[in-house]
Parts: sequence; C-alpha cells; structure tokens
Amino acid sequence: MTNINPSVAKSIESYRLPEKEQAAPTNKMDKDMFMKLLIAQLSNQDPTAPMEDKEFIAQMAQFSSLEQMQAIGKGIETMNLNQHAGSLLSYSNLIGKNVSYEYETTEVDDQGNESTKTVSGTSNVLSVKRDGVDVIAELGNGELVSVYELNEITLKEEK
Repeated sequence: MTNINPSVAKSIESYRLPEKEQAAPTNKMDKDMFMKLLIAQLSNQDPTAPMEDKEFIAQMAQFSSLEQMQAIGKGIETMNLNQHAGSLLSYSNLIGKNVSYEYETTEVDDQGNESTKTVSGTSNVLSVKRDGVDVIAELGNGELVSVYELNEITLKEEK
C-alpha cells in the first residue's frame, strides 16, 4: 500500500470542480417548446406501436389553440393601446380652455399625522398627457390635474 504525502492529500481534498451555471428554469410554454416536444415525441416513438392518429390530432389542436390565444392576447393589447391613444386625442380639445377642478390630497405633518386637504381652482389647460391609464391636464397655474377631477370646462375669455 502506498502512502500519500499529507500535504498532497490536503490539496487533493480542497480541489473541487467549478460549479456549472445552469440556465434558470422557466415555466414559459410557447409554441417553439411545444413543437420541440412534439418532434421529440415523434422521433422517439416505438416503430412497432406508433402514435395514434387521435393523439396526434389532439396535440395539433392544442397547438392551434395556443397560437389563437396568443393572437387574441396581442389583439387585446393593441386595442388597449388604441383606446389610450384615442382618449388622449379626445382630451386634447381641452387645450386652450378654462377648467375648474377639485381634488383631495393627503398631507403628513412633522409628527406623522395625516390630514386631508381639498384643492380647487380655475386655470387654462396648456397640454394633456398620458400617465399610465390616466390623462393629466397641465394647467397654466402649474397644477397637474387628472381630467377626471375637472368640474367645468369653459371657453377661454378674451381680454
């Protein structure tokens, strides 16, 4: 039996292979994954007992269903974007008009006490812009007010 030098044995024990980085697993099932699974299933099937036609048709129907659902999702997303653009366009007619507004805001003092304050005023609209799903009117007095907080819209008075 051969004896191993203790310093060599210690260095052998401390040597480890570097950890392999594995791709993070995802639960995303898309049409590419479905097709890869179907092709693998077809290529690895038992030639003496091939896949039933009914099974193949069912899987193709699921694939078709998946594609249709993805198309519907994209259509709904486009419809939402168009709706937001349309609302911005329709509120652009506020530019140059006088509006009255009123909204509530919550303020916190130095002691951490909350108080609700009602802010109201009248000013002319300089511009409108989207903020997420809301449309904000930028007013001549520097206020940024949601169009849903406007109470009255009048023509700008000429002096």
